[in-house]
This record gives sequence, structure tokens and C-alpha cells, in this order.
Amino acid sequence: MLANQNVRARVQNHQLFSSLNEAQLAKIFATASLLHIKPEQMLFHQGELASRFYFVLAGTLQLFRTNVQGQMKVIEVVRSGCTFAEALMFNKQTRFPVSAQSVSECALVSFDSETYLQLLKHNPDACIAIMADLSVRIRKHINEVEMVSLQNAQHRLLLFLLRKMTVVGDNQGEITLDIPKRLLASRLSIQPETFSRLIKKMSQTGLIAESHGVIRIPDVALLYASTDISITQPTFNQQGPSSAIPLVCN
Repeated sequence: MLANQNVRARVQNHQLFSSLNEAQLAKIFATASLLHIKPEQMLFHQGELASRFYFVLAGTLQLFRTNVQGQMKVIEVVRSGCTFAEALMFNKQTRFPVSAQSVSECALVSFDSETYLQLLKHNPDACIAIMADLSVRIRKHINEVEMVSLQNAQHRLLLFLLRKMTVVGDNQGEITLDIPKRLLASRLSIQPETFSRLIKKMSQTGLIAESHGVIRIPDVALLYASTDISITQPTFNQQGPSSAIPLVCN
């Protein structure tokens, strides 16, 4: 049972739970549990029974698949404030199609999928909320399919930088990496050694300056000019995330 009132408040503010009434929330919390896991600790493995879904209170996790050769492919990076594994309850998929491992120290809330599914049958607002959440994820995955379908690894890295940068000055941008570079490389379907070479090459040509997990873009217009990817350049009249491409929760 989830008794921590601060954690309950965090959960209630998430769109998957905000439309539930007190009685429904009581049922959800009665079968929920608070989890703390250390960095690089497994939460579940691909193929294990999937009867629960999760809300990340703090930290970052990676969802990945392993092929028959033992190679790992990162499918998604899940950050604080996001949920994952809830979609499995709708197609009656009984086993996790991916593995979940913490990247950093994490705090999570675990929920019983069947309990939540039964509540949805009596709460149209909650159904709409979860459809909206899944719609955002579909749009995000469409963007990611576009990214990884680019055959050139440099184009995939450039597109990532242009989509994730925060405008910090006139014609300048910045990206703070909250995951290891090897994990980002896997997410972009780039070999780690290729990723390192690209970062080094772009640094040497002045397109970026990278240090301690922060990538600075001294000339955003020049970065756009270095690729033939057709996307709209951001405006620079105010600081903040680039308005050209929406950023969504991973």
C-alpha cells in the first residue's frame, strides 16, 4: 500500500490519475508500492510477466531489447515524471517486450495494471487521459522513426541536437546530456565509436563545443547549414527550448 502523502500528491497530479475520484484513488494506492533502485539495477527483464506499470518519481531508466547475438538496443529513456508499461494492459500482453534498467538511482511507484484497467471501465475522463498520453507517445515515436531512418549517422546526431537544444542566446544553443553517451548512441542507432568520432569531428570544425555532458552550439545557423535535413529553424528572440520542434517526455 502506498501511504506517503507527498508521493500520493505527485501521482495525483499526473494525467493518468488526475481524473480519478477519492474512492478510485484509494483502490489504486491500496495495490501500489514505492520502489528504490540503485544505478544499473534491473527492474524487470524482457519476457517476464507484465502485471504492473510504473511512475518515475526521480531518476532515469532505459528500456531496451537484447537480440539473439546479445546486442542491446535502447528503445526508450524514461525520466522523472513519466509513466511506462501501462500500454500493455490494453492488448492483454502478459509479458514485457523490453527490459528495464536504471541509469541513475531511481524512485518509482509500481501499480497493479488490472486494478487500473477495471477503474477505466467506469471513468470516461480517465480513458481520455490515457488516450491523450498514448497519442503523445505515438507522435514522439513517429519523430524517432524519422530520425533513425536517416541512413547517415551524422544526420541522426545533427537532428537530435537541433531537436533537443535550448536557445541560450542570439544564434546559440545548448544541450545538457542527462544520460551516458553510450546510451544516447544506442538510442540514435549509432555505434559508440562512431558517435565519439562524430562528436570529435564536430568539435574540431567548430559546430559544437562539448564538455562534461554539456554540448554548446556557438552558431545555430551554421549547424543548420551543415545538413540538408528539411526542418524549420528556431527563432532567437527569447531564451528557452527551441520552438521549431516540440519536446516530449521520454
